[in-house]
Amino acid sequence: METNQPYYLLKMKEALSLKQRENPSYSLRAFARDLDVHPSTMSQIIKGNRSLPFKDSAHIVRKLKLGPIDRTLFMESLMRKKTNIDDIKIDALDQRFMLDESYYKIIAEWEHFAFLDLFDLSDFSPTVEGIMAKFDVTMNRTQVVLNNLLTCGLLEERNGKLTKVHADIRTTEDVSNKALRDSHIETMKMGIQKLEEIEVELRDFSSTTVGVDLEKLPEAKTIIREFRQKMSALLRDGRKTEVYQLAIQFYPLTKTNKLKH
Repeated sequence: METNQPYYLLKMKEALSLKQRENPSYSLRAFARDLDVHPSTMSQIIKGNRSLPFKDSAHIVRKLKLGPIDRTLFMESLMRKKTNIDDIKIDALDQRFMLDESYYKIIAEWEHFAFLDLFDLSDFSPTVEGIMAKFDVTMNRTQVVLNNLLTCGLLEERNGKLTKVHADIRTTEDVSNKALRDSHIETMKMGIQKLEEIEVELRDFSSTTVGVDLEKLPEAKTIIREFRQKMSALLRDGRKTEVYQLAIQFYPLTKTNKLKH
């Protein structure tokens, strides 16, 4: 049995199996009808002989009533079938997701993820003093952030020593969330500060301006997401001594009728 099928295909097969569990006479043709996909196209998709047409993906996500995390993985796996920017291996999409508003501070305030990444450094002492030696933060702020991470189960204390619990944590994509918005705002403000403070050989700020066909926007965003994951994979190994922030900004300069109100 093939186990490396793309996530979107697994979710479609799962939906079909649940329908057939409820009604053993439920056919693939009925499934195609319910998702508004041509029966022959659906047959080829389920067999893995062709990819789900991207133009149908948003409609099918709605029909399948996928939640935020499943929707993110569904769209990522579909677009990854169409894009491949290099040969750096990305681990399976099994990271822990953070979306609930109860994790607001963890997502919105930069110190939390930065502190977690310290535990990957080769010369890091997992103590309040060790953290303060790496960042320009007060003892009180360090203790507050550590307490948040312990409370949320992202750190734990073993035999009096702090230990990182989860290796990879991510938020869902394209989901409106105040914590995520505040995090992006804080990252951009920090970028302005670092542009003035950090020597050019230790940073990279670049941009490009292009005309865009909006139908290609989902694919462009998928390439950006894949780039972020592959950058993380590239930097995973080696003797780590510093914690960096990678921020990519991609937004319209022209007027659009889809402005947020």
